[in-house]
Amino acid sequence: MVQFGRQQIPTTCFAAPVSVPIGASTQSSDKTDALTLKPLPKDVEGLVDDPSLHNPLLRLQRLGTDWMGVILELEGVCVELEYGDVSTKAWIQVAQDEGRIPPPQWALRRAEGMKNEQIIQEVFCWTRNPVEVRRFATKKEEILGSLLSDRKPLVPPGVVQLIANLRRNNVPIALVSSAPEARVLSTLEQVGLASVFDAVLTADDVHRGKPDPEPYLYAAQAIGRPPLRCVVIGNSNLSIEASHEVGMQCIALAGAGGHPVYELSAADLVVRDLGDVSFLNMKKLFAQEQSRMASSGEPMLETEQEEEEDYDYDHDDSYSNLSSR
Repeated sequence: MVQFGRQQIPTTCFAAPVSVPIGASTQSSDKTDALTLKPLPKDVEGLVDDPSLHNPLLRLQRLGTDWMGVILELEGVCVELEYGDVSTKAWIQVAQDEGRIPPPQWALRRAEGMKNEQIIQEVFCWTRNPVEVRRFATKKEEILGSLLSDRKPLVPPGVVQLIANLRRNNVPIALVSSAPEARVLSTLEQVGLASVFDAVLTADDVHRGKPDPEPYLYAAQAIGRPPLRCVVIGNSNLSIEASHEVGMQCIALAGAGGHPVYELSAADLVVRDLGDVSFLNMKKLFAQEQSRMASSGEPMLETEQEEEEDYDYDHDDSYSNLSSR
């Protein structure tokens, strides 16, 4: 389900991110040939320029570093939803009720942030039957709902401040969650955040969740921003992997109950609190676009360096006269 809070900005033509290969050479039959990037067209001024707009002011606005979109994750970022090991207890209860082997700790750790259907098929390897997969996922949600029935979701500090700061700077915001739609909407209503996002995407809106970047790409499309100008705020390496795969920037949230800072070092920025994230810090994430544009095939101007020539002082009469004095 996608909710649009305001009119979307049409986007039709985006330059491809330099981190994603666009095409490969078809001349060679060797399958191991490296994929090559296509150079930008000559009428494109930057990686996010859109010549089809036919409006220089709109094109200039897109080139500014303040033209961006923000994708927030629900679990562990906007809302403390599952309270530590509650999700683990739900999965163990499902395994006991269905006569399955309880998942080990490493599997439970790997399953954090993934869709229920992916966890059942790819992590726990319980079944590949679509009917059984849906039944297990429904049962897990029922058990989790009963465990969380007497607990109210909490909004971490800095969330409201960050959203208000983005709103003041006209930055569209999308919310992405790997939880089912019913649980996400109910949680947002309880914490009073149901109407602050331009788009809300849940596990029911995509075929695959993290580490697949499909949810982020769908969110970028919903808020009208190209992937190169989106900032993902998550709290796991799955978020970092998925966002970087499609050329997005990633801010990782470390702290109590989550991953330590050193485990999230692959992110573009690591913070312990959302209050540490400012609009200026987000703009700086796009300050290197010119160097990225150069690596995509655009010609760069090179300064000429004068080479010092070897001078033969022995045949210089003026130098000989000076030395004889």
